[in-house]
Amino acid sequence: MLSDLDGLMEQEGIDAIIAYGNAFEVPDIYWLTGFRSPDSITVFKNHGEDVVVATGFNTVERVKKESLVKETLDLTEVYRGLMREGKRSFDHPELEFGTILRELFTGETLGVPDHLPARILIAIQEMGVNIKVVPKLFLKARATKSPREVKMIHKAASATINAVSHIAEMIKDSDIGEKKVLMLDNKPLTVFRIKNALEHYLLDMGAESAEDSIVAVGKKGFDWHYLGAAKDKLKAESPIIIDVFPRLKNERYVADVTRTVVKGHVPDRVREMFDAVHAAVLSVSDALRAGQLIDADVNMACYNTLKERGFDSSRLNPSTVEGMTHGLGHGIGLNVHEHPSLYDRTARFEVGNVVAIEPGVYLKGFGGVRIENDFVVRKGRAKRLTTGLDDVLFV
Repeated sequence: MLSDLDGLMEQEGIDAIIAYGNAFEVPDIYWLTGFRSPDSITVFKNHGEDVVVATGFNTVERVKKESLVKETLDLTEVYRGLMREGKRSFDHPELEFGTILRELFTGETLGVPDHLPARILIAIQEMGVNIKVVPKLFLKARATKSPREVKMIHKAASATINAVSHIAEMIKDSDIGEKKVLMLDNKPLTVFRIKNALEHYLLDMGAESAEDSIVAVGKKGFDWHYLGAAKDKLKAESPIIIDVFPRLKNERYVADVTRTVVKGHVPDRVREMFDAVHAAVLSVSDALRAGQLIDADVNMACYNTLKERGFDSSRLNPSTVEGMTHGLGHGIGLNVHEHPSLYDRTARFEVGNVVAIEPGVYLKGFGGVRIENDFVVRKGRAKRLTTGLDDVLFV
């Protein structure tokens, strides 16, 4: 949360931190300011003080009206001076950022994130400022969510569940044609049609795909990040992985939901995969709470459950090529993948972490089965945000 910034700055030994960009390209900017705009701005914070936004022209007034920030630094005259000389601020960062640092920086060491453009970093260095790169500071602060952020992720989760439910109904309403190809309205049900339906439905819910969706049919689902080719045809009696991770268009927060659907007869081995994965979902749901070790308590709840049911994992057996061959999940927020990292062997979950949990099993001859839900971590049992759709979908 924003309130964690000062403590993290102390840990890093920095007196201030600076960031640059716009809300659509640099999520940290939106997180720091709540300012949703394509205009690039500079965000500056001294330790123990409020965030300040430095920008110019009409953007200053919009920041005052539309953002969460109370303090601004007006750079309009700096920009006008450059314009009079036929120059652009992009080409002369020393003038823009020299002004910002003279006006705002009161300490000795300035922290910069990885995404600060190199031209700006070099300009600041040439001013003689002592710089420390802090690549994970914002990520660590963003790892715990405020109640407002949890509300936005919950809204994204509801939109995602509704969209996946819509797709499940399309599959349920389809007929089984020649070679087990699913037919809807007398036409093959393809990945292209499924993704188009997802996009349209999400837009009606005020969301859009954050990157792309995964629709992996049958054996192709063995590759758990296979997106699905537009021409791929959905088929009966095979697992169809549908992994959707949209972003709210206005609020910018994401959710991440996966369901695996089978139309028609479910082969015995595929049913065993479903049973094992769903059991892992329940084991992790019971273990997930603040204070638990990410790996020893929560990850292992998943992998041990799968092992008990006869499925390997790369965590217990790094050389395996079948079973659960990816991590248990990841943090979500303004990005699809963010902190906390579930690969951390020593860290513990904290109150306010929001994570996507996605047990899965993958076998070469069958494809994959994956179930993914989003949770907010609490002192007691974590709260599931993705409700209203069964984990197991046999239609």
